[in-house]
Amino acid sequence: MHYILAKNVDWLGPLKEEIKNSFDTESESVAGLPILKVSSDLDLKNKYLAFSTTALLNTEKFPEDSISKQAQALVDSICKKISADQSINLHVFSMTNKYGVLETGRAEILKDKIHKNLRKNKIRILRKKFDRSLAIVQVMLLDDRSVILSVQTSEEVSQYNSLYSPYVGGFNNVEDDKKAPSRAFKKIVEAQEILGVKISENETLIDLGACPGGWTYIARKNGASVIAIDRSELREDLMVDEKVQFLQTDAFKYRPDQTLDWSVSDIISTPDRVIELITTWVLGKLCRNFIFTIKFQGKEGYHVLEDFKKLADQCDFKIILKQLNANKNEVTIMGTERV
Repeated sequence: MHYILAKNVDWLGPLKEEIKNSFDTESESVAGLPILKVSSDLDLKNKYLAFSTTALLNTEKFPEDSISKQAQALVDSICKKISADQSINLHVFSMTNKYGVLETGRAEILKDKIHKNLRKNKIRILRKKFDRSLAIVQVMLLDDRSVILSVQTSEEVSQYNSLYSPYVGGFNNVEDDKKAPSRAFKKIVEAQEILGVKISENETLIDLGACPGGWTYIARKNGASVIAIDRSELREDLMVDEKVQFLQTDAFKYRPDQTLDWSVSDIISTPDRVIELITTWVLGKLCRNFIFTIKFQGKEGYHVLEDFKKLADQCDFKIILKQLNANKNEVTIMGTERV
């Protein structure tokens, strides 16, 4: 069984609709939790689920038992796919009706026991980081104390690149920054983590529809130079920043003289116009990395995501299409150039 997680129960409807549109199959809810189940017969390799924060694929289910017995059973199963002397990503969490994703309580105790047992089998746990080149092991506890296990080897991980999250249970709350021009800065911070690529010093980023400057602010904080495009000016401190070139022009018409390191956009526009931007910048290979927000008006029009998925399949980029924790009625499409 595949377990597909949404940001919260409010997004189960759009996720269910997306699964139906993309795969012509039905999904099953899980007791009021922000989770949908689909058969593991459904091939999700190199596919996209935009309204899913993360996914536990090809799972095993373990019934309620003592923590020690569950930990041993889980490790026995993990060791069938992961050999000694490997390093893995390990996420252990409870999915609760009241609080959502929790890493404390029973989940924390279970993780500690799993960790100790894996260490005995010479399997190393990556701490405080996430590495998409390594195997991913996810353990999810449900309210009835049953446990869901998903193990993907390093070879399998690349085939499901867009479905995983570096965050435990797909949940994250970006730390606030009161100096940022707008709360939208959280989107670009979270997107970099999910993409696994950071905006860096000595890079050049173009911010399409930059006002008031939340994304430009993060790019500058990371040390990059910025070309900011908008009809309206950015916050004053960004306007006088010598490494911010502000151009008061149409973001849909501007073209650079050379390929840029990053193209990003949180522009307020319709999905079809965002497709236009992606076609220009990504298919046109005018950037090496990109992050674009797809904004919806109301609850209609989610079917347009299928057009973005077709577009993603045409790109010579590693693409991730995902609803961020910081997104509202939005989805983010991001990618990095294939090496």
